[in-house]
Amino acid sequence: MGPWEMSFFSVVIPTYNRVRLIRKALDSVLGQDYQDFEIIVVDDGSTDGTEHVLECFAGKIRIFHQENHGPGAARNLGAQKSRGEYIAFLDSDDCWFPWTLATYARMIAEMDRPNVLCGALIRFRLEGEIAAIQSQPVTSFYFPDYFAAGRHGLYCGSGQMVVRRDTLLAVGGFADGKFNAEDHDLVMRLGVAPGFVNVTAPAMIAYRQHSEAATRDLAKTYTGARHLLQMEQAGRYPGGKSRRRDRWQILSQHIRSLTLELLREKEYRKAWALYQQTFVWNLALGRFRYLAGFPLQAALKR
Repeated sequence: MGPWEMSFFSVVIPTYNRVRLIRKALDSVLGQDYQDFEIIVVDDGSTDGTEHVLECFAGKIRIFHQENHGPGAARNLGAQKSRGEYIAFLDSDDCWFPWTLATYARMIAEMDRPNVLCGALIRFRLEGEIAAIQSQPVTSFYFPDYFAAGRHGLYCGSGQMVVRRDTLLAVGGFADGKFNAEDHDLVMRLGVAPGFVNVTAPAMIAYRQHSEAATRDLAKTYTGARHLLQMEQAGRYPGGKSRRRDRWQILSQHIRSLTLELLREKEYRKAWALYQQTFVWNLALGRFRYLAGFPLQAALKR
């Protein structure tokens, strides 16, 4: 592909110390039924030989390197270097199915070019668990925007996300920093962008569950939750007062589950801090069972 050529999709893959897994992720993209795409891999300062694996794909992927600044910064660099109309994100420890991009392309055409799409994922631990997964008839739901989808408990993580490139760059991309929930933050800032499509079938992403997954770092998850709270309190998310309930519903859903996980890990101070900061939100949403149950669980954990 010459520097003047465009693709419909830019597939952006951030990676950090994934020497054992990055090849499977790349093979799953190169094996797509739909082929109008470019692949951009951003190596976020790997030290384990990931770079040498990437060199094996020379000519098939575009590779960029940066010092270790976290996945948000890596995705942003990939987005800035991209040339596609839509950016599809894939984490380097996950995989796609052969029909993934074809399904996204079909939904984009049928749904009048929505700003954000979210694909269905399945979780797995062993490779054999996904070998038997087959394509299914496409089912999806269209919403005016992501905030409207949030009323139904829908969540769109970075590895499930396809976004119009111009829309992504207009909101500033992902938050920089070494914390989790940078994808929560981005989709909140995309909250009123017109057109959100949730693809519920077929399975689009195989989400690998393993001990080295970034989401298992509870300290980074807590820091990310604090970031979400600060952004909402500072009025940095769109929609104003008219969409405040939608925002609170989405944010409190994430934070409620985190407070309970913090209790299980005996991080009582952090759990109470999040509970107190979201008390008014949960009260306004009628989450009385949680509001009453959390103090009881906290007392029992002591």
